[in-house]
Formats: sequence, structure tokens, C-alpha cells
Amino acid sequence: MALDTPSGGGAQQTPPRSDVPRYYRVACRFHEDEKVRKWSDRTKLFALYVLTTKHRNLEGFFILPPEYAAADLGWKKGQVIRELGVLQAEGFLSFDSEANLLLIRNALKYQQPDSVNVQKGVISRLKNLPESPDLFKEFINLATVHCEQSSPSVLVQGFPAILKKAFRLDDESQRLSQTIALSGGGANR
Repeated sequence: MALDTPSGGGAQQTPPRSDVPRYYRVACRFHEDEKVRKWSDRTKLFALYVLTTKHRNLEGFFILPPEYAAADLGWKKGQVIRELGVLQAEGFLSFDSEANLLLIRNALKYQQPDSVNVQKGVISRLKNLPESPDLFKEFINLATVHCEQSSPSVLVQGFPAILKKAFRLDDESQRLSQTIALSGGGANR
């Protein structure tokens, strides 16, 4: 369904999708975090960009070519790549440079898929991502930590099981790789 713009110029505008939030939570204590306080101003700016970019989604697992970030920030591609490396070393994100996939490690800690429709939207978006088996396993493990083990909501607690069923993953393969996801440390802040 398309809508005419208020100017009446006939341009079409797509209404916002109900399964994609128009904003994302960023902890108000971001700048107080001990790790963040040690980061350079450029690294803090890039972390906030990653948390608030228009390319992001609720689950924090999305395509972000360095060229997009460079264009958005008015930086050189090399500067973006450097900051991706810094934030990956800090455990803030994981990045697959071949697939241009970025995973905000603690996105689901701060904003979880808390309705059936939102969960369906997450699964749909995940199915459209390029292949990145290691990053996908890390996402599933982080969903287990942040949703199944930490959420008071029964619906959210069941989300990792829904993911595993949707992608035909067995628990044994997840147990073997869970150590990888948990060893990254760092907080979304």
C-alpha cells in the first residue's frame, strides 16, 4: 500500500512497517560505562552510529557495508574499518567483512522481540541475510543468553527455541559454539 505525499506531487511513500521499530534503545549510561570512557571520541561516535543507524534492526544483526557507514558519517572507508576493528576487539560488535554483516552483541539484551509478530519479522529478516555461519551461530547463542536466560517474559524466553526450529538447528551444535559467543565480553551499553 502506498500513500500520496502531502505535497500532492504524486510521489509514493511506503507506510512504516509494524514489525520494524522506528527507534532503538540506547542505555542512558552509555557514556558512564568504564570501557566506553576509555574509548576515543571517534570510537564513541561510531558505536553510537552503529546503535542508531537507519540500517539497523531490532535484533542488531544487519548488513552494513563500510561504504554505507563512511557515506553516512562523511568518513573515509579506512576510518570505518578501523573503528569496526576497535569495537570488535572490545566485544561490542562482531563483523563479517566478506558478507558485510554486523552483529551488535548486546542488542537483544536491551530490546527483545516481545510479540509473535515481531519474532516473525526477526526470522524473516534473518532468512534474507547473506550466509555467515559463524556470525549466525553467535547470534543464536546471544539470543539464548539475552532472551532465554535473562528475560522475565515467557514469550521472549521461547524465542531462541523458535529460532532453532525455524533454522533447523540442533542443541548439540549450539552447545559446542556457545563458548565462542560468551567469550566476546563487552556490553552494548
